[in-house]
Amino acid sequence: MKTTKFLMMAAMATAFAACSNDENVVNDGPVEAQISAGVSGPVSRAIDNSWEADEIGVIVTTSPSSNMKDLYKNVRYTTTATGMGAANFVAADQGIFFQDAWETVDFAAYGPYQDGVANVMPGTDGVITKSTTDQSTREKQKAFDFIFAARTEASRLSPYVRFNDDSYPFVHKMTRLVIIVKTSATDGFTAAQVTEGTYTLTGLKHEGEFKVGIHYTDVRGMGEATAQATGTASTEPWSLSDYSLKTEGESDQCTFTSILYPQTLGSALTFKATINDDRFPQTYSNNTSINPALEAGKSYEYTITVKKTGIEVSGCIITAWDSNDMGVVDATM
Repeated sequence: MKTTKFLMMAAMATAFAACSNDENVVNDGPVEAQISAGVSGPVSRAIDNSWEADEIGVIVTTSPSSNMKDLYKNVRYTTTATGMGAANFVAADQGIFFQDAWETVDFAAYGPYQDGVANVMPGTDGVITKSTTDQSTREKQKAFDFIFAARTEASRLSPYVRFNDDSYPFVHKMTRLVIIVKTSATDGFTAAQVTEGTYTLTGLKHEGEFKVGIHYTDVRGMGEATAQATGTASTEPWSLSDYSLKTEGESDQCTFTSILYPQTLGSALTFKATINDDRFPQTYSNNTSINPALEAGKSYEYTITVKKTGIEVSGCIITAWDSNDMGVVDATM
């Protein structure tokens, strides 16, 4: 009787141990990465910091124990979120799945997504070329409103890829130039004459490259990205009225917002205004005061008052396009 009781107790202990061990076994089924993303600062996108049913490309930059970095170099993820600073993204086609139970994998991401295949870097070996010549609509600007996020990590045990905390949000890789044209009752032109006038800038580069790359260190890889203008500056006037994004705010002014590749200007930009006054166009130009640095992630704002006696350009207000610091950096440039 004692022997039988002992055997029963031993069998129960063995079964209990087996159940306990089963709870610690990692699930052998596939585990998909869960992507969420946010944008940094109050104006990180072209207009504001809200997603607009956007598409991003997600890249595995390093995977120490598996071939994930070879499989996932340009995986399209989409969101239906509109008017939100942070959103969840889902794979448009085949998502990213963890290959190893224990490795920690590093991720980067860029936007907007460029057509391609999942195991090939976007563009040509990670180099995307676009022209900023025509950006007269929001949709046209979104095509080259390049943003990048790196680096965040996840694993099979914790598959949450978050590009929305304080360390790894999306940030701007382009630069922004804002020209506010205004007048007043004492300046000789009516508000309608100024808002309906035509305006040009000369001296900008509109061709450029957005490079999405992976930099490897001894320990782990990290994503990196740069945007830069290429070629030479145009000597032909570029029409703000026709090709920049025009918005009208107060009754006596209009605003032209341009997204550009970071670039060093050879000389100050030439601004020209043509105003119809009593059926005869009046043309004014200024080529000494508009000389922004045009660095990545910064926004440069000039206010230009058009008067019958000429053009008056205020000092440049420089703000960080992709941070919460919206104060004046330098109002004298």
